[in-house]
Amino acid sequence: MLTMLYIRTARAHSIAGEPAAAYRAIDTALDAYGSGVPAGEDLPQMYWINTGEILQAAGSSALSLGDPARALRYFTEAATHNDPYDSTKEPRGTAIYLARKAAAYRELGDLDGAVHTAEEAVALMGGVSSARGSRTLCDLRDGLDRHRTVPAVVAFLEATG
Repeated sequence: MLTMLYIRTARAHSIAGEPAAAYRAIDTALDAYGSGVPAGEDLPQMYWINTGEILQAAGSSALSLGDPARALRYFTEAATHNDPYDSTKEPRGTAIYLARKAAAYRELGDLDGAVHTAEEAVALMGGVSSARGSRTLCDLRDGLDRHRTVPAVVAFLEATG
């Protein structure tokens, strides 16, 4: 349960533009999860918390702080860690995190990576109805709109418009 508190604290600090406090809360969340009760013994409501979830939230925090390189590292590690984010259980969350990962690619100037990842998010959102997910994808489209000179971006915007 403490892990969740630290994750939310990290997000709040990132939105407030406080990187040191945000990254400290991320580290504390990872430490708390690593030294906490085993997942099967925690509160049933916490079934979805794992290292991958913490890393996804860390990626979102880094993106909010204007650190897309760190965000991309966190998002990638969330999927490849030995305790990964479970995209099969959380399709809406996965689509949202993929859209944020695409935004990190976009901010780094990797428009091919941004479009490829955005296409994955859109495909996943096809079967999920979520206002929050749709808003995240709309924000991503808005951010890509300024790159209308890139054929892959144009194709994506036209396909999702």
